[in-house]
Amino acid sequence: MRRQSFGSAFFAKPTRIFWISVLFCFAAATVQAADVFSVTGVSIDATADNATSARDAAVRSGEKRALEALLKRLTLRSDWGNLPQIDEPMAESMVRAFQVADEKRSATRYLANLTVSFQPAAVRNLLKAHSIPFSESPARKAVLIAILSDESGDRLWDEGNAWTGAWANADLVNTLTPMVMPLGDIGDMTSLSVEQALAGDRIALQAMAERYNADRVVVAHAQVGDTPDSLSARFVTYPTGEAGPKTWSAQENGTGALARSAARMAARFIDKSEADWKRDSIARSAERAVLSASVAYQSLSEWQSIRNRLAKIALIQRVTVVAVSTEGAQVELDYIGSVDTLDLNMAQQSLALTDLDGYWYLASIR
Repeated sequence: MRRQSFGSAFFAKPTRIFWISVLFCFAAATVQAADVFSVTGVSIDATADNATSARDAAVRSGEKRALEALLKRLTLRSDWGNLPQIDEPMAESMVRAFQVADEKRSATRYLANLTVSFQPAAVRNLLKAHSIPFSESPARKAVLIAILSDESGDRLWDEGNAWTGAWANADLVNTLTPMVMPLGDIGDMTSLSVEQALAGDRIALQAMAERYNADRVVVAHAQVGDTPDSLSARFVTYPTGEAGPKTWSAQENGTGALARSAARMAARFIDKSEADWKRDSIARSAERAVLSASVAYQSLSEWQSIRNRLAKIALIQRVTVVAVSTEGAQVELDYIGSVDTLDLNMAQQSLALTDLDGYWYLASIR
């Protein structure tokens, strides 16, 4: 199927309406809106009789690898052996849009980096057809504080090092565990010092979370080892509130360059974070139940907001409104998974589910 292009780097399926494609291009020029169904940084390289054929072959191959990566992103590692075999026509049929960057081409060869956005419904249906549980509900974002310790000391708010660069080049948006790096402006510098970050100063870290509307802060402290390319890192995740921090440590050795070690370390932490989130948020399809809850709100507009947020929770199969008034409602939630899993997914939509003496109450988190 011949593709149409808009601009030099954006491509959309020809079955899409022109203006939808143009809006997608301008509103998300690099598909940077948070979208767990988008895969970035796919390196493509193909050779053919002419430049157009080489480009088409490279893109088809990249779409296939992107879909394979997406299916692994959404599912547990223990289920990867059950994932369906993907071929290029299948992947192409599920693509919503794609974008290329860093193009290099000759008369017969094409190289680029590919970003692919897939159709959510098509991906869901594929996994459901193979009875593979998956998670598409992202955790609320975290603030990432990157600190590098080397011969010059402990470095925070420093953009010119391999550790900060590794995170800047990583996709922190289109993931199940999104993160944001601080701007490093005067407000950040005066709110959090390197000493406070390393000491785990909860007041200063809480202020950073509030500044970036996040529910946790990750202090990622990397130290250069005995060789210039070795790196050890300790990640401490501080939730907002009074919950205790969680720690994870790892090492990278012998990669040939510090930047490569840093990039691999960043990728490992992202993978681990996603794996932990999936273990908590994925529900098996056989676990199905109905929960009756009273919903509290202060206005009909807040009630509509609650309904909209409930609709975004993939675990909830159906919401039945039993009764409704200007001050409250009674609903029945037909959902997949355990109550704890449902509660976890609700929290990501700023909803609180509370059990009071056997009666369930649902409300917005203010």
